[in-house]
Amino acid sequence: MSTCPGCGLTRPDSGATYDRKFHASAECWAVFEEVLAVEFQDATIFGRAHQVTVDAYAVQHAGGRHPDKSVCVHLVGLYLAVERGVKPGEIASRLQRFASRMTSWPHFEVPAERARLTVQDVALARGDREAHVEKVKAWGRDVWERWSPHHATVRVLAAGL
Repeated sequence: MSTCPGCGLTRPDSGATYDRKFHASAECWAVFEEVLAVEFQDATIFGRAHQVTVDAYAVQHAGGRHPDKSVCVHLVGLYLAVERGVKPGEIASRLQRFASRMTSWPHFEVPAERARLTVQDVALARGDREAHVEKVKAWGRDVWERWSPHHATVRVLAAGL
């Protein structure tokens, strides 16, 4: 069995290697790719969930070689979606503005407690648009909540977005 160092997802060991920036296992990354494929193949799901999917996965897989810039940008994305209610399709342009005004990136310590939900929970919604979107929203809220020690800093960083 393989356990993801970022989210704790346990899956049968595929023997694959993972060499990207996220603090993830190859098996967890494969599930993430499956979820992304569903979103890219369905414009409705994409518009309602994709940005939160990417933000939740990136934040949940902080640590290791994952750059501070990525963690910060995706935390701001979750803040915009979860606390401010910004529609997922409107978040990317705000994140671009945010990133363009930053000159240095804060380091956020990874919370000790992991979110209960993972990308696997989204993958289990196979074929059900509404369930997919609702699972992504719940996952995003769960990940955001785990990062509560950093909420005040993220709110300040995101001011004006």
